[in-house]
Amino acid sequence: MTIYEQIKELLADKVNQIVTTAQVKEELQRKFNTNPGSVILSDYCYNRYNKGILFQKHLFQYITKSTYKYIGENFAYTGLIFHKPQKQNGELIVGEWRNGVKVLYDKPININTTPESLNIISTSQIVKLYEDYNEILKYEMSLLGCKPTELRHLIGRIGEFLCAIVTMGSLSKQTNQHGFDVISNGKKISVKTTAQSTGFITLNQNTFNAFDEIFVVQYSNEDFNTIYYGPKEPIQNIARKYENKYEVDINRIKAVYQEISKKNF
Repeated sequence: MTIYEQIKELLADKVNQIVTTAQVKEELQRKFNTNPGSVILSDYCYNRYNKGILFQKHLFQYITKSTYKYIGENFAYTGLIFHKPQKQNGELIVGEWRNGVKVLYDKPININTTPESLNIISTSQIVKLYEDYNEILKYEMSLLGCKPTELRHLIGRIGEFLCAIVTMGSLSKQTNQHGFDVISNGKKISVKTTAQSTGFITLNQNTFNAFDEIFVVQYSNEDFNTIYYGPKEPIQNIARKYENKYEVDINRIKAVYQEISKKNF
């Protein structure tokens, strides 16, 4: 038996379980007398490419250097494929899976040196991220007892994914640095997500000229709802200035969006 076949037999009853490299090596040696030095689990990952392999045998989802999730053959996997060349900082994106279909890019993408490369991330990947982050949010609130207002970064990221999905846009590489979070049809969109039922959102006056549109998301009743998507000027018109910020009342945002929607109907 090849090492690949040994792994399949060894882990046949461990589908969707997390295993460690040490654990698998030890059990393979015990059961098949396999040399631990010959076992490289990352060679059999969906989301990890190692130089020198054919990349045709896939059993695991790479989690960390020592932990892997065993998902088995022919899994309808969706996710990016990463590669970390030796002696290089950061990782490359060399392709992606779309519901079990493997797509390898003609040229690897280095996000650290080419931020605009995020444009290549397909909608299916962003949808997967949206689903995964929502699941994490559910665990944070249900199991750990966190309140939505205590999870601002997590909720904010989900709002960005939602905006990219709704607008068929791409994610900005450096959140907030340029004043916008999503790019769609050549327009830069600033995304604001809140879990407050009342109150206001804030916009930085110093970066207000850096974007074209605003997308406001409100998390309430265990759901994300778009309460504004459109040009920034109507929001600026109802904002009050405080120091170097614009403060905009949430209820007034909803009212403005309703008026815009009526005119466009």
